[in-house]
Amino acid sequence: MASSTSSSPIVSPALRGDIQLPQNIAHRGFRAQFPENSLAAFRGALQNGAVALETDIHLTKDKVVVLSHDPTLKRCFGRAEKIADCEWSFLESLRTVAEPHEPMARLEDLLAFLSEPGREHVWALLDIKRDDDAKELVTRMAETIQAAPGNWGKRIVLGCWEATYMRHCQDMLPGYSIAYIGISLSYSYELLKYDCVSHFNLLQGILVGSRGARFIHEAHAKGRAVLAWTVNSEEWMDWSIRAGIDGVITDDPSKFSRIRKRWEQDDSDDEAGRDPDKQPSEATPLRRSTEKSPPTAHPPHTRTATGYFLRRWTRLYMIVGLVRVIEQLATNFLRARYGWEGKRIRAALEQ
Repeated sequence: MASSTSSSPIVSPALRGDIQLPQNIAHRGFRAQFPENSLAAFRGALQNGAVALETDIHLTKDKVVVLSHDPTLKRCFGRAEKIADCEWSFLESLRTVAEPHEPMARLEDLLAFLSEPGREHVWALLDIKRDDDAKELVTRMAETIQAAPGNWGKRIVLGCWEATYMRHCQDMLPGYSIAYIGISLSYSYELLKYDCVSHFNLLQGILVGSRGARFIHEAHAKGRAVLAWTVNSEEWMDWSIRAGIDGVITDDPSKFSRIRKRWEQDDSDDEAGRDPDKQPSEATPLRRSTEKSPPTAHPPHTRTATGYFLRRWTRLYMIVGLVRVIEQLATNFLRARYGWEGKRIRAALEQ
């Protein structure tokens, strides 16, 4: 199958030839301060350092592609209806429960927003939800993208949770970059065999540890980009940089922008005092020498910084452990119901 990495908004280190910080990708826009998936959230994200927008898509009853994480209106709009049961003429009249009470946005609105002058460098990751019929949702999404003026093939990544959706994306939008979104390294390893998948957008917790590090290394060796979601704590932002992640998906792009600037400043100071002829002792995201420790997140005022960090990291790694348990349970359930990952992926992608 034809590779899609050549038009990818993110080029992995294996193809890029240099080392740089992860891209700042806003999860549903600037979700920490604005109603998620709204144009206000997207605008706020770009004003606070994001270079890419992650958003979710669903279909209305009259087949309009709208931006919503949930299949229902309950959490964001305070109503019990399902989006699939509502027509756009009704949905466009609603406003979010959260201030500043934003309207629901369509994919068409997002593309118009990205077409405005000064946003030519911004790209979008579309999380294709599984609540609608796969073929119909991808077809309507493709029609919307193709109807919008512009070269979207280099600015849109199609995020799929299953290989079946990838097959439809290849058929409807050939040449577009495809990302696997998920929590399974087993499924990810199987997809590494197929060059149609240029991005791996994975739950950050499953990338922690030796198995995750090995996957990042093997993905980069094959020219694939690895993204991590949803990274909101400073500790895990620092970890993502050290781990060589290509893109950090966060609810707070302003915070990650500050973390990136701290690393950039630290590296600049490091370069100023370094012998230019001396090679770094090991390859890290910023070619950092081992003589200087990487920056750490600054804790709030506590009685003992050591005690704070022990409690903080214990809690963070307990969360990682829970994520691993959930990953294994989900993997075992899917294997029991649908068969092994390789079998399911071959059935979808090798038709």
